[in-house]
Amino acid sequence: MAYIEIQTLIDITRTKVSRPNQGSQLELDQQRNFITLLQCAEMRSIVSYESSPETEITDITDMGFGTNYTGTHAVWTFRCSPDRDNVYMDQTSNPVGFLVDDVDGVPIITNLTETINIAKAIFDCSSIANKNTIIKAHPGTI
Repeated sequence: MAYIEIQTLIDITRTKVSRPNQGSQLELDQQRNFITLLQCAEMRSIVSYESSPETEITDITDMGFGTNYTGTHAVWTFRCSPDRDNVYMDQTSNPVGFLVDDVDGVPIITNLTETINIAKAIFDCSSIANKNTIIKAHPGTI
């Protein structure tokens, strides 16, 4: 079975803060972005994951993000496994085609700890200029 890797320039830090009185507004909004992404992935499958999204400051120039984003930025990477094979495969045999469709255009909360200027407050998986989220399938397990 394959696992899914989602790399995004959107702050999807998993803080486990789900109510305003549990933590700061920043932590609540970071958790909201994480839950939004997770719910998109779970529209077609139950997913499992062993760890929270990891954050790395790295040069994103050749990673496949939109042309508006170059240089060194924070990248969040989330890895998960769907409960069955080929659940996100579209009619063109893209193994993550349906997941890309499900995530693309979904609203997010901005102005958290991301290091990019976000033109439109959405997960963007398709724009040439503003693509802020990359989704890939990898063989094997997490």
